[in-house]
Amino acid sequence: MLRGESVRYNSLTIILHWLMALAFFVMLASGVVMEYFDIDKSLKYQLFQWHKGGGVLLLLAFFLRLAMRIFARTPPLPETMKALEKKLAKIGHWGLYVMMLLMPLSGWLMVSSSPYGLPTIVFDMFEWPHFPGVTGNGAVHDGAKLAHLILAIIFAALIAGHIAAVVKHAISDKENLLKRMWWTK
Repeated sequence: MLRGESVRYNSLTIILHWLMALAFFVMLASGVVMEYFDIDKSLKYQLFQWHKGGGVLLLLAFFLRLAMRIFARTPPLPETMKALEKKLAKIGHWGLYVMMLLMPLSGWLMVSSSPYGLPTIVFDMFEWPHFPGVTGNGAVHDGAKLAHLILAIIFAALIAGHIAAVVKHAISDKENLLKRMWWTK
């Protein structure tokens, strides 16, 4: 590591990481509940509205997170990491970024093409527009719904891999990578 180089991300990046991680866990869980659990229709409707609003906020947060990733300094990976591990870490991180973008976009396309045409009111604050030209398009809706499911599975696998890598490095390599994404050294 170079002199003066930080061993952790900046505080805004850390806050965004943990808030978005928690939010995506909640979004994945709520998606499973909405799709596969037999719940009261009014609760399901409310959950869908909340899920759509959360998706919009996560899409907006993604762009801030991406800007932070591009313009803020990233702490270097430990020199003890093998070249292959560093390459896999980079691929995994960018895979997570791709999923953070594609999940909300596929959900937005699914909602926009829904035969119901319900608006997306983001937590009673503002209405989010639909993609133009797809309202009521069954083929687009079915494709977006399938994409949303497949992307959710891929995203969950990437998240599991991300967590597993941190745990592996902590246990096998005695390297605490978590300190890079936390406030203490």
